[in-house]
Amino acid sequence: MKIRTGLVSNSSASSFVLDMSKLNASQLLSIQEHKTVGEQLGMSYTDDPWSVKTIGDCLFLDTYMDNFDMHDFLEKIGATSAIIKTWHS
Repeated sequence: MKIRTGLVSNSSASSFVLDMSKLNASQLLSIQEHKTVGEQLGMSYTDDPWSVKTIGDCLFLDTYMDNFDMHDFLEKIGATSAIIKTWHS
């Protein structure tokens, strides 16, 4: 039998860094309001929205839960060309 003594989680963290200069005003607003826009696009969602932070000319998106497919959302709003970096754990 195995006993785990550390943190146990079945969630997966994900993050994206976007170049804001490659986003139009509608895309920026959609990302800020991603929970509402995602629901309007028929995407399933949990109660925990992604964290969205602006630092310089970059938009940082991250979540600690597997709460919805942000890459799919960015594709639906035509914003994948703005992705600088993405990672999942």
